[in-house]
Amino acid sequence: MRIPLSNPMIFHQAVAQNDAATIQELRLQGHKPVAVDQNGKSAIDTLAERHDIDDDARDKLYHSLLGSLNPSAPPGYIKPEAFHGSPWGFEILHSGMLKGGVNDPKGGSQSLEGKVFFSDRTRESTDKFETREKLRQNPRIYAKGLGIKVTTVETRSDLYRLAKAFNHAKSRENYPVLTLTFTSSNNLEEAVYKNLISHLSNNGSRLENESPEQVLQNVGIPGHIKFVDSSPLLTREQESTLIANAFQRIENELAGGKLPFLNLLNDGQTIPLVFGFSKINHLKTHTIHKPLINKTSMFNYQSKDHPLTGTANGGKLKEIEVKSMADLATLILACRVQNVALPEDTVIRLNSPPKEKKQYNLKAFYLDGPMVTKFSDMLLRGDGQDISQLNLGQLQALNQELRQKAEDSSFAH
Repeated sequence: MRIPLSNPMIFHQAVAQNDAATIQELRLQGHKPVAVDQNGKSAIDTLAERHDIDDDARDKLYHSLLGSLNPSAPPGYIKPEAFHGSPWGFEILHSGMLKGGVNDPKGGSQSLEGKVFFSDRTRESTDKFETREKLRQNPRIYAKGLGIKVTTVETRSDLYRLAKAFNHAKSRENYPVLTLTFTSSNNLEEAVYKNLISHLSNNGSRLENESPEQVLQNVGIPGHIKFVDSSPLLTREQESTLIANAFQRIENELAGGKLPFLNLLNDGQTIPLVFGFSKINHLKTHTIHKPLINKTSMFNYQSKDHPLTGTANGGKLKEIEVKSMADLATLILACRVQNVALPEDTVIRLNSPPKEKKQYNLKAFYLDGPMVTKFSDMLLRGDGQDISQLNLGQLQALNQELRQKAEDSSFAH
């Protein structure tokens, strides 16, 4: 929450006067250096543009503005200035960079495709007098992969869970049977596959309150196939084979790369990651106008891929945010399975869901490199399995064990 100041420019004035003590006192009182001047510059921008101070004075002022006040943060930790959220977090870590245009198009009429977007400490529109209020919240939303289109992570997750439930069901005879009607028998396998994807994705939202098995029981599954033209009718065995093959194809394709690896390990449940970076200079701005509410918003991006190690314009990865110790356990397992190391000098930020934070009065909890190593050793201690030899089903079972172990531990309490 932002506490209003009687003098919004007081942080700017303190920076101009090299008064780090006043900045620290204001922040300890709960105030944040979020105000911008008439040119849209924050106190942090004002500091960056000063060339009349030495490095020690600059560092002192910078730390007073952005140093973390969280007691669990590493000593001297400076908060990130730019954020990027994605459900494809492990793929980002595996490749070592943020890549524009990797995921499916967003599809909005004003969308700018193929770019790498950041939520940074700038204002959202020219009529705002503070920096972005939802600096972390928006990346957290993007990290969930929400959306009703078939190409979104949310819908693909629903498809995976439903297809897997059918493919691994002990008995399929109890599911209500639906009839599919096609114009002809031409390209029948593809037609059945596409129809099944449409049927499952249209009912995926039911998974919020029902198990995959319950959804299939309530909405039914295709079982009979008819044709409008004079194509010969199929036998019961041919129908069953076509349907079964389509279900298996859906599961195989999603497990083969169309679903984020963390999501796959977690049996179709999304694990959002938010990446925090140091300041990135020279970002471009994309503007979107919403005529219904007469609002114009600015979003900052760069056209090139962004390495996690940063570029000449800045943007070195500082932190990775997860929403639970269980999610961190899945991330650690994924790294172990595919031999990926978490970037050095990167902290893990545990940010519990809002309801839990409010109910238990929780704050974000930070884990530095040694703490993550200790947590990883605790998770995998005594597990004699050769993880590299486990199949997907065994990895998913191990993931559930590790998630429970992480939740039962007192590591972050």
